[in-house]
Amino acid sequence: MQSRLYKNNMKTSLSKFCRDYELPKASVHRRCSELGIETANGLDQGAIDTLIHEFNANLSGATAEQPAEYVQATVEVGNHYIVLAAPEQPQAYSLETLRSGEAIGFEDPLAVAARFLQNAEVVKLTMKNDLKQRQERLKITQQASEAVAAKANELQLETRLYQLQADSLDTDLSRKTNDLTNSLQQLNQMGKPADG
Repeated sequence: MQSRLYKNNMKTSLSKFCRDYELPKASVHRRCSELGIETANGLDQGAIDTLIHEFNANLSGATAEQPAEYVQATVEVGNHYIVLAAPEQPQAYSLETLRSGEAIGFEDPLAVAARFLQNAEVVKLTMKNDLKQRQERLKITQQASEAVAAKANELQLETRLYQLQADSLDTDLSRKTNDLTNSLQQLNQMGKPADG
């Protein structure tokens, strides 16, 4: 590849650079902006080298009006370069040699997850329904308990009253029976014994 070098440190305008290398000025200017290359005061040799590399410019395509300060440099490829044939490459590759362990996994993890989510939803709904039934059973049992408790209190009062009244009646009955027995004994004492 040939490269045009400047013998002095003079700057070259962007327009001249684009003419010399047959490049569109708008594209070069845009690339200069992207690379942070200042173009207002011309291009120095470092900027020129960068742009030549960026655009892979055809260095032999300069205009015929080349100033005398330009020289050409040519890099020749010598016999020290040995070209090797491309090595054979396998047609198939295996990752077995890169793995030292074994992985355990499901064939279709998404199907397993979907089934779990479905079953979990069923269990959740079952628990919810069971709690609802238990709450209903508690409510009914509480109503029954309150009703029985009220009747139990009433029965307890009736039982005490019954016991008092029964004791009183028994006492009266026993007294009257004793009175009757005494009266009968008095009458019996007046009786005549039966014949022998």
